[in-house]
Amino acid sequence: MNYVFYDFETSGLSWYFDQPIQLAAKLVDENFNIIDEFNEKCRLRDGVIPSPVAMLITKTDLEQLSREQSFYEFMDRVHKKLASWSPAIFIGYNNINFDEKFLRCSFYQSLHAPYLTNTNNNSRADLFKIILAVCNLDKPYLNIPNDEKTGKRSLKLEKLAENNEIKHEFAHDAMSDVDATIDLANIIKKNEPELWEHMIQFRSYKNVNEYINNNNILIIPPTNATGTYMPVSLVTSNPDNAKEIIFYNLNEEVTDDVINSRTRSIGGLFKNKILKKIKSNDYPIFLEEKHMNNIQKKEYLENKGLYEERANLVKDSSNFIMNVNQYLVDQLADYQIDSGDYMSASDHVDEMLYQGFTGPSDWKIIQQLSKIDNAHDLDKELNSLEDKRLVELYKRKIYSDRNDLLTEETRKEHQDYIKDKISHNGEKLPWTTLAKARRELDKAITDSRFSGMEDQFKKIDNFLNNIEKKFL
Repeated sequence: MNYVFYDFETSGLSWYFDQPIQLAAKLVDENFNIIDEFNEKCRLRDGVIPSPVAMLITKTDLEQLSREQSFYEFMDRVHKKLASWSPAIFIGYNNINFDEKFLRCSFYQSLHAPYLTNTNNNSRADLFKIILAVCNLDKPYLNIPNDEKTGKRSLKLEKLAENNEIKHEFAHDAMSDVDATIDLANIIKKNEPELWEHMIQFRSYKNVNEYINNNNILIIPPTNATGTYMPVSLVTSNPDNAKEIIFYNLNEEVTDDVINSRTRSIGGLFKNKILKKIKSNDYPIFLEEKHMNNIQKKEYLENKGLYEERANLVKDSSNFIMNVNQYLVDQLADYQIDSGDYMSASDHVDEMLYQGFTGPSDWKIIQQLSKIDNAHDLDKELNSLEDKRLVELYKRKIYSDRNDLLTEETRKEHQDYIKDKISHNGEKLPWTTLAKARRELDKAITDSRFSGMEDQFKKIDNFLNNIEKKFL
């Protein structure tokens, strides 16, 4: 199957309230030969204040960015291109925890079906998780760098590229990051194709489930560059969420105290790392004995009989499994009580991606809306949508790209919304306000990482001043 290597540069770190400003992607075949590529930028939506630190790190020229296509035009092109490349394995560097979240939220906020990368035979992998899985296996072909300050191993893409003689001239430029990711992946694939294919199989939660069911003992890689490999066995999956899977850490004894844990004590087993939770749809990786280095393999074989004994004890402890299940169910119930019904947990439409699915009738209406050329008919059709999230999202799109199709009242409402959002003085807001951006810029001026960047400081300050003049 083909791969899509991709990377976003964004206005900040909040996938709900920030936005992509660049997407670079390359479609490659199973041998990483390039078939097609995509590299485009977009301007910021009104009301999105960028993080000054993010702009300094990526060396983004905000004045030049303001002349790019709109966010909505950009996302239309992104969706069209990625859909045309499907089916494929979508992969990046830390994409599962970052780029993928931005992609889904951006599709949702631009009125596209958000789950493109794991539907219609598409699947997801993550090179960062692959590097985590192999970085402590002493692979001679992979040079893992050490951080100059801490002395600890560093898995930053730019450092890995440098240590493995990969060309990476423009760190934090999306296309440069894509190229470095492809080259780094190719080092593993060429040197150990069997190991690469073994790890890529976990791109689908169905494959994950099948692998778990066929193996009594599994080995979970570390979650950081200095961690250890953990032998585990299956305990259960969450009765309310089958993709949340619980394992027992076989380095720990299966004592009577553990097996007889009451429901209220199960949380302590997670805290003490006796129980381990993974999500089968977040590209977990499992390794096997044959993948370990000689020292690790020797230790594993010496303890394998003990691991099997503990795994069987857990499997036969039906009351323990029942109490773990009850804990997981109670945990969700407690969350719902504490936060209110999770389907209405947020007042901000930006954050409502996971609060329900849009039905086919609404998607059909959305596709027809582009043919409407007057405000009255547009209002009428929007009010016919069952998914009310789409009403606000579509008004935002029209405000950006076809302002003339909104009533004067709707334009005024959206302008007031932007004004309130960017001028808010709250400290713990999930989005960047003008005040927060200026405080961040003031701190950045004294940050040694940005010495000699006075011109960029001025451009960011001018950008913030222009936003203030426009809306306040």
